[in-house]
Amino acid sequence: MKLYTEEELRKHLYNHSDEFFEQLTPIEFPSYDDIKDQSMKHYDNNYADYYFELGAKWMRDKIQGQ
Repeated sequence: MKLYTEEELRKHLYNHSDEFFEQLTPIEFPSYDDIKDQSMKHYDNNYADYYFELGAKWMRDKIQGQ
């Protein structure tokens, strides 16, 4: 799967109206607090909790291009 920014789509799909873009489903990335909350909810082991957080943050940052 590939993800594109709204800016890139608008640049290449210039003949579409704003209505078209409003119908697309946005993808929202989890915040630091969301990741922390989920890791604490699903893992009792502190090491698993820690590595879950590291992995989730790494993946979020890679998807965002950081």
